[in-house]
Amino acid sequence: MAIRKRLPTSAEEWISHALSDLNLARIGQGNDDVLREQVCFHVQQAVEKALKAVLLFRKVEFPEIHDLNNLVAILEKVGIRLPADIPELGYLTPHAEILSPVYSVEITEDDADEAIRLAKKVLTWASEYISKR
Repeated sequence: MAIRKRLPTSAEEWISHALSDLNLARIGQGNDDVLREQVCFHVQQAVEKALKAVLLFRKVEFPEIHDLNNLVAILEKVGIRLPADIPELGYLTPHAEILSPVYSVEITEDDADEAIRLAKKVLTWASEYISKR
């Protein structure tokens, strides 16, 4: 298998990948065979891809970063505000890096549930933002 880098094709493609990550998180949640760290990894990825989809839609360049606060700052710099019911997202950023067993973080079932709820809100907002413009 050859892996090659390509430019993103569309905001809709990024949303599709974000939804796939969210669905993987949902499947893993409550499954004893799936670590909560991996559930939250997919939540973080879903949110990251949704934010990047909006940036791509608006033709705003963004760096290859996982830091959700930085992505939100880029959105705000071009006049895009997240809805008031979406709280600060930065606490999800470390989940992009905790898949390795060398990292340890205590994630409760409630933490994972809340992260999934937050990701649903972000994806709903991003999908609607893209479809209404």
